[in-house]
Amino acid sequence: MLRTPAEVIARASVLTRPEYEDVSPITDAPGFYAFRRYPPDTPLGSVITTDGRPAVRCYLAFIVLLPEAGSNISSVVMKAWYARRWIDGLPFGRADTPPPGHPDGPNPASSIILARTPKPLNLDSEEDLPGYIYDNTENRFFDEHGNEVTPLGMLEEMYQKHLRTLGTAFRVGWGMGTIAHKLRHHAVWKSQDGAMWILLTCYDVEVIEEKKGTLRNPLRLYKPRDFQRISDPKGERSHFFGFQTSRRSFVMNLAWVAAVYLLLYFKFPHTEFLRVIYHNTALSTAALVFAFLLADTVVPWLLIMTICGLSRRRDRSLVFTRKVRV
Repeated sequence: MLRTPAEVIARASVLTRPEYEDVSPITDAPGFYAFRRYPPDTPLGSVITTDGRPAVRCYLAFIVLLPEAGSNISSVVMKAWYARRWIDGLPFGRADTPPPGHPDGPNPASSIILARTPKPLNLDSEEDLPGYIYDNTENRFFDEHGNEVTPLGMLEEMYQKHLRTLGTAFRVGWGMGTIAHKLRHHAVWKSQDGAMWILLTCYDVEVIEEKKGTLRNPLRLYKPRDFQRISDPKGERSHFFGFQTSRRSFVMNLAWVAAVYLLLYFKFPHTEFLRVIYHNTALSTAALVFAFLLADTVVPWLLIMTICGLSRRRDRSLVFTRKVRV
């Protein structure tokens, strides 16, 4: 069983390959990390420090997790990240400009190249790529298809997939996916905000356990029972052919009824529609009152259901990480 970083380094034979630089153990897990230069024929491969060292490299991590109790199978975690030499520790952060005079920063010519060059995406086998496993009994590594692989082959595969994120086709597809994600995010959030504004502004509805003026939880999962009707003060209710409604929703209900009848007027023969209006009967009056009743009950219900449905999509549209397919 691989229990220590030294054992994982020895099993991976990474020290025998000159392309892997600065191999170091990971202190909190049985694994190691190493750096590999970008190909010299790529823009990133030409970014060097003042003394000629590569200023940016690919950070590769290889971790063999301890198996669960009663199991001999370990999960293997691998990472391939874009690393800058002037950032200490793990290559987190977005600073592509080192402090002035930093010895590990790129020289002036390389700084111009770095500013104009697209950066590769960080890959993680736990999120973006199929995982690997290690059989402690057989001392062998396997991919997701059950094929035996070697640690050096696994590192090479991660490195090549990391480089493919620099390709033009991938970048175009990734950019289109980013635009689609942003549009989906704005559509979900703006639609729910708009439905909430119409419901609370134009209808006598309030949200239970939310006080006016307080900050509303943007990720709250709404349910129909979270909304309730509120009553107007005595003597402030409007009447429509005997049907009582609040002053707040009267204008909105009337607007919906007018919109429906205008739609009927333009979509159906005008003669028949006007004949019904001019030969007004009790039945047509009842139909008008029924339409007003539907507007007062169905529209708020539809708005509530829209708010509840979109609230369950808000957290899905607010994604900080995306899966990479290369």
